[in-house]
Amino acid sequence: MKHFLAKLFVIFLLALNAGSAIAGATLADAKLAIRTQDFSKAVSILKPLAARGDKQAQYQLAVMYRKGQGTRASSTKAAKWMIKSARQGYKRAQYSMGVLYEEGVGVKTDRKKAIYWYTAAVKQGHNNARKRLEKIQSGEITSVLVDTVDDPEQALLQAVASGDADAVKLLLEQGVDADLRDDHQRPILLEAVSQKNRSIVKLLLKHGADVNAGDKYGDRPLLIAASLGVTNIFNDLIRKGARIGYLDANGNTALMLAAAKGNKSIVSVLLKKKSPVRTKNRKGETAIMLAAKKPYRATVKLLKKYGARLPSVKKNSLTVRQKMSVLDKSATGIYKNWRPLMIAVWRGQDDVTAALLKKGADPNKRDHEGHTPLTRAAAQGHEKIIRQLIKHGADVNRTDGDGKTPLMWAAEQGKDEIIGILLAAHAGVRASDKTHQNALSLAIRNKHEKTCKLLLENKAHPVNTLVNGRSDLMVAVTTMTLPTIIRLVRAGADVSVKDASDHDALWYAIGSAKASTVKFLIKNHAEINSKDKKGLTLLHQAAKLNNASVVSLLIKEGIAVDGIAEDGNTPLMMAASRGNNKIVGVLISNKADLDIKNNIGNTALMLAVIAKDSQSVKLLLDAGANTGIRNNKREQAMDLAELVQDKAIIELLRKHREENKLFGIF
Repeated sequence: MKHFLAKLFVIFLLALNAGSAIAGATLADAKLAIRTQDFSKAVSILKPLAARGDKQAQYQLAVMYRKGQGTRASSTKAAKWMIKSARQGYKRAQYSMGVLYEEGVGVKTDRKKAIYWYTAAVKQGHNNARKRLEKIQSGEITSVLVDTVDDPEQALLQAVASGDADAVKLLLEQGVDADLRDDHQRPILLEAVSQKNRSIVKLLLKHGADVNAGDKYGDRPLLIAASLGVTNIFNDLIRKGARIGYLDANGNTALMLAAAKGNKSIVSVLLKKKSPVRTKNRKGETAIMLAAKKPYRATVKLLKKYGARLPSVKKNSLTVRQKMSVLDKSATGIYKNWRPLMIAVWRGQDDVTAALLKKGADPNKRDHEGHTPLTRAAAQGHEKIIRQLIKHGADVNRTDGDGKTPLMWAAEQGKDEIIGILLAAHAGVRASDKTHQNALSLAIRNKHEKTCKLLLENKAHPVNTLVNGRSDLMVAVTTMTLPTIIRLVRAGADVSVKDASDHDALWYAIGSAKASTVKFLIKNHAEINSKDKKGLTLLHQAAKLNNASVVSLLIKEGIAVDGIAEDGNTPLMMAASRGNNKIVGVLISNKADLDIKNNIGNTALMLAVIAKDSQSVKLLLDAGANTGIRNNKREQAMDLAELVQDKAIIELLRKHREENKLFGIF
C-alpha cells in the first residue's frame, strides 16, 4: 500500500510539473512535440486546447488516443474528441468520423452516420471523402488506413520536399490538403514545380491544388515553370487553368521568363494565348530584349512574328575609339551604363570582344560594380574571351568590388581550364577577398576537389580563420577525400582551430562518419579529449551518431570513456537514450561506468528504458546495471518502464529481479 501511495504521489508531481510547463503552449508546440516524439508533452498541450474548443487540437488529440501515443490507447476517447472536432466543421475530422462509423472503430458501425459525415466533408471539398461516399452508396466495400503518421501535414511537406511521389500519393488519398503551405507560406505545388517533379505536380493538381496559388514573394507555379523551362509541367499547369498574366517580384511575365531561357515551345504557347509582347519589367526590358541577350535567335524571330520589336540604337558622330570609352546610354536592363566591351564579355561574344580589343578597348576598366572585363569573363566561364583579354593586357590580379580576383571566380565554379590559363599568366593564389576567402577556400566550400588539388599544387594556402563560422579544414573534412585533407594539413591547415561552439575539424570529421580522416587528424595532433561549450566530448558525438567504428577508434586512441557533459550525461547515456545499442555494447565492453547518474538522476539503464530500447536494456542488465537506483523524482527503472508502457522491458526487468532474488542479490 505504501509503495502504491508513493507512486501516486510521483504521478501527481509529474502532472503538476507538466501543467506549469505547458502554460501558454500552442498547437504548433504540440506538433513540434509530436515530430520530436515527445508524445506525453504533446498530449499535455493538446488537452487544454481541445477543452477550450480548438478543433484542430481536438482532432490531433483523438489521433493520439487512437494510437496510444503519450496516453493509454482508448478508441472511445478517440471517438469522443473526433466527433467534437467534426461538429465544429473540421473536414479531416468529418472524414475520419465517416471512417469510424463505416468501420466501427470506437463506435457501433452505422452506415447512415458514415454517409452523413462523408457528405459533410465533401461539402468542404474533401476529395477522398467524395470517393468513399460514392463507394459506400454503391455498396462497394472500402478500407483505409487513417492517420498512419503522427503529423500528416508535416509528412506531406517532407514528402514533397524529398520528391517522394508514393508518399505524396498516399497522404493525398488519406485526405491531407493539396493546398498545404510550409512555415514560410509557400504552397507545396510551388515547391514541386521548383523541383521539376512532374509526378508530384500531377498528383497535387489531381487532388485539387490551386494552380495559381503564390507565395509572399509573388512566385507562382506557372512563372516558376516558365523560368525553369520545364515544358511538360508548364503545359500541365496551362491545362488546369493557370493564368498567364501574373508578374514576379521583378515585374517579369511568364513570357519574359521563358524568352530569357530561349524556350521556344513555352513562348509559342504563351503567344498563342495572347500574352502581351510589349510589357516591360522593372528594368525596362521586354520579352524580345531578354531573348536577344544570349541571343536566342529562334525565339527572337518568333516574338517578332507576334509584333515584338527590339529598340533601335541611336547613331551618333563619335569615332569607334570614342564609342568604346563612353558609357552605352542606349543599352537597357542590366546593361544600362555598361561599356560595349563589358556587354560583349557578359554575352560571351568572343568575336565582338576581339574586334573591340583590337580597336583599343580598355581591358582593365571597371564597371559600376567594380568588375573588370576579366572578372566578368571568369564569373561567366568564357575561356576564349579570357585568353583574348589576357593577350591584350588584362590584369589577372585586379579585383572586383568584393575583392574577388578572376582566379577566385574560376575556383568557385571549378573551372580548372580557366584556372590553368590564369595561373600561367601569374595569377596570385593567396589573395583574399573581403570575406577573407581565397581561391582555395572557394573551391573547398563549393566541393570542387580537383580544383583544390590543382591550387594546392600551385602553393595555395588554406584559410585558418573562420568564414561563415568554419575554417577551410572544417569544411573539407565533411566533403573531401582523405588525400585532399592530407594535402591541406601539409599546406598549413590548422587542426586546432575551433568554431563558436568549440568544435574543431576533428569534431566535424566525426560528424561525417569518416574513420580514416579521424585517425589522420588525431595523428596530426588534433586534441582527442577536448570538450565543446556544452561539455560534450568527441565520444559523445560519435555515440550520438551511432558510429561504432569511430567510437572504437577514439577509445583505442585514449579518449576518456566516461566523459561527463554539463547535463551530466556520459557517452553511454547518449547512446542508450537514442537506442544505439551497438554503441552501448562497445562502451560496456570498454568498461564504461553503468551507474553514473546525470543531472536529473537518470542512469544509462533508465534512459534506455525511456527510449524503449529493449536491446540496450538487456545489454545493461547483463553487464550488471543497478536496477535499484532512483532518480531525482524517486523513480526506478521499473517505474519508468511502467510509465512508458513497454511490456518487453517490463518483462526483462521482472525476470532480472526474480533472478537476483533467487541468488540473494536483490
